[in-house]
Amino acid sequence: MQDQRCFAADSLVTLSNGKQKSIADLKSGDKLLAYDDKTKSVLSTHLLTMLDFQPHQFAFFKQVTTSTGRQLSLSTSHLIPTDQHGYVMAKNIRIGMNIYAMNDNGILISETVSNVSDVIKQGYIAPLTEEGTIIVNNVAASCYATINSHYTAHAVLAPMRWWYSLFGISQKSNEAIGIHWFPKMLYEIASILMPSIIQT
Repeated sequence: MQDQRCFAADSLVTLSNGKQKSIADLKSGDKLLAYDDKTKSVLSTHLLTMLDFQPHQFAFFKQVTTSTGRQLSLSTSHLIPTDQHGYVMAKNIRIGMNIYAMNDNGILISETVSNVSDVIKQGYIAPLTEEGTIIVNNVAASCYATINSHYTAHAVLAPMRWWYSLFGISQKSNEAIGIHWFPKMLYEIASILMPSIIQT
């Protein structure tokens, strides 16, 4: 099993036009829905690239289920916004906590976690959006994992987002299998200089 920091490859992402698309089929430049943590609402953003793209490897995931049956499978250190505890790693999500989900009208609402289980699935994908958040399986989530603060991770990856904003988005940026070189380099540096912010 692989050490991963991503969503399960069978996940679906909602595009800005309301259609759903497999997370494994996303292309850089796709316009999709994300979570605005200032207004607790849905907004539109662009996919910049893949932080990690491993469609064939098997991995362990935490599967979070809400009271309405929505399910999200993501790595244990992946961050999810909650209504009372801020961004929480999936491994620390507990039954009874409230997370944000998008209803059939495209409105973000609070839903109670009814179950958290361990699953094994094939494939894991880590998309990076301009906003740093994303709606996956109609559940709001951060694009970040491993670093224990969404806001720290968002700040650390700012140069990467600026690069894509200044020089454009490559349609081929998500064709490479593996971890993008920039977050890989940052992870290695942080592991040495700031190990306390790294969790798996």
